[in-house]
Amino acid sequence: MKKTTLLVIGLVFGGLINAQNFTDALRYSEMETQGTARYTAMGGSFSALGGEVSALSKNPAGIGIYRNSEFTFSTAFNTIDTESRYLGETRSDGGLNFNIPNISYVGSYKGDANSWKNYSFGLSYNRITTFNEESRLAGNSTNSTIINDYLDILNNDNAVVDEVSSFQYPFGPSEAWDVLMIDTLTNNSGQLTYVPLSVSFYGVDPSNIEQSRASRTKGNQSETAFTFGGNYQDRWFIGGGIGFQRVRFDREYTYTERYTFDGIVDPNEFYVTEYSEEISQLILGTGVNFKFGVIYRFSDAFRLGGAIHSPTYFGFSEEFVYESNSKFINGSAENSGESISDFDYRLRTPARFIGSLAYLFMNKAAINFEYEFVDYATAKLNDSQNSAFDYSPQNEGIESTLNSAHNVRLGAEIKEGPFVFRGGFKYSDNPFNSSIAFNPNENRKTYSLGGGYRSKNYNIDVAYSTFKRNSLDQIYASNPEVASIESREHNLVFTIGWRW
Repeated sequence: MKKTTLLVIGLVFGGLINAQNFTDALRYSEMETQGTARYTAMGGSFSALGGEVSALSKNPAGIGIYRNSEFTFSTAFNTIDTESRYLGETRSDGGLNFNIPNISYVGSYKGDANSWKNYSFGLSYNRITTFNEESRLAGNSTNSTIINDYLDILNNDNAVVDEVSSFQYPFGPSEAWDVLMIDTLTNNSGQLTYVPLSVSFYGVDPSNIEQSRASRTKGNQSETAFTFGGNYQDRWFIGGGIGFQRVRFDREYTYTERYTFDGIVDPNEFYVTEYSEEISQLILGTGVNFKFGVIYRFSDAFRLGGAIHSPTYFGFSEEFVYESNSKFINGSAENSGESISDFDYRLRTPARFIGSLAYLFMNKAAINFEYEFVDYATAKLNDSQNSAFDYSPQNEGIESTLNSAHNVRLGAEIKEGPFVFRGGFKYSDNPFNSSIAFNPNENRKTYSLGGGYRSKNYNIDVAYSTFKRNSLDQIYASNPEVASIESREHNLVFTIGWRW
């Protein structure tokens, strides 16, 4: 494939592409662990409190707080409602998903009363992200078509017709040529230019282009973690861990344009009435990371925590299937057949740095504040010297598009006898550089609350959380219009735990 093709198509904001770019890097770097109901209700803010198994994903030193062994199991219901606005029209979608966000075991063992008082080992599964989402958009344009993207690529490359017709420009230009959407004109100087078929054949552009898109994603990102730590004289709590991540991302995408021409249209001619693209994408990946953390207990009331996460080193395999279709007013239709790409690549996500402060009110209440720094611009695709493909343009795109983020989490818990009440807030900073086109802002504010019943040997907890995310989608590179997509997610989590 031409390098220019990869660069141009690969930098389309939010579009579907056959080359990896910043959207892939960001998708697997925004690690918003879901976890237990207690963890969810407190906004994931536990890094200085410890003693919560899902919080070990943030600060593994929290395992040193444990004095007893524990097993927990959680279930969750998740809904994502989307509302898309494009070219003055609005479309809505939504769906319900059931999942298991947490299963965990912690074994705690007594040590030396004068030094390391306790040792604990933990094995946990936590869901990080759920990719299940559906969205639809539609609108009418008078001067823009996705075919312009492919014309730009071919004309900028001075592409040879034989290369286009033999599918050396796959995943767009070659397929559009094959279904008769693109033709050529030669000027008086003999220079060849790629143009829409209607321009070469009839000398006219369509007067209206009805554009629609349907997108559906499913899958998840999860982590299985092994954590070990201890308690030194009830003052220092230290822990470390290794996490193994698994990703499945499955996407189906259909984009359609329907054309209207002013004036008299001969029903026997090749006036195009419809062009569509169907894309399916399956990405499977595994990754590994390392975490180290400490908690220092200043007094019975104050604790200070800190943690460092290594990058997650991923290996991915991807299958990308592309097919285009066209229909004409005379009843004929063309199909490009499937273009399939199977390939492997690697990704290194950013490192993370977390600091937190907790205050405990005489074992009746607790509050935890947490700050996290992550520089998404440091993510790298296939940063290997012996890589067969040069990912420099994609990595330059990551550096120029993504930015560092400052994330904040706040959680509180109040005990009243065996009953517990919790609330939390989480702010996830905008990962995009403010200097890029149309200035996307995808910060998120998550609100949560919950409660539970806790006895000496078991607990039952429930939590609810919600957040809204606004995103911008240019659909294709030459499109002057941007789609606005609002997603609102609701999570209901139930956890049961046993201690001994």
